[in-house]
Amino acid sequence: MQFQCSVLRTHHLGERRRDNDPGQPVVGLVRMYSMLHKGLNRHVPRMTMDALAKFGATVPSAIPDLLEPQLLTFASDRGTMVVGFEEIAGCRYYQGWWIQWLDK
Repeated sequence: MQFQCSVLRTHHLGERRRDNDPGQPVVGLVRMYSMLHKGLNRHVPRMTMDALAKFGATVPSAIPDLLEPQLLTFASDRGTMVVGFEEIAGCRYYQGWWIQWLDK
């Protein structure tokens, strides 16, 4: 069983978004895994999001992976806040994902 969720990124290039400009949520499937990071020469945990295409297919999301994710808050009735870093053009930026599960 797959649970769709929406992810709202709380920062833009490391700076917190204003409350009146929250950005657009991205809907899809979130998963976590570990992968070798050549620049750090070690395996780094990461969260990634795959958007859903037609007929159940998945496509890579438009948002960068969240590296070294850490769970800040969890409430099954509201959502989950996960923070970490994303790499854009070779630079690491602080990022938060506000994750909410969607009802079908």
